[in-house]
Amino acid sequence: MAYEAEGRQIAAQLAQQYGKLLEAQLEPGMKIILKFERGVWPVPGNFIFKYGYSGSGSDCFYAFLEASGFLIPKSSVVDGKSGDVLYP
Repeated sequence: MAYEAEGRQIAAQLAQQYGKLLEAQLEPGMKIILKFERGVWPVPGNFIFKYGYSGSGSDCFYAFLEASGFLIPKSSVVDGKSGDVLYP
């Protein structure tokens, strides 16, 4: 549960700074590019957000997406692969 809470907190902070999240691009090396209304935030590969497996990193990333208004199945994160683009 702590990872999910952290994901929601990060969503609130980034929304305040960048506005609404428009898309999340899954990149090689567990990197993620987040595109917002007012900017882009490249998520470093060592950040807590992860995709492509079931675990704390994907739980945190999914909670972040949910809190950002993405109504997608959790499998989009757990089964995500480089090259996928997630939309709300």
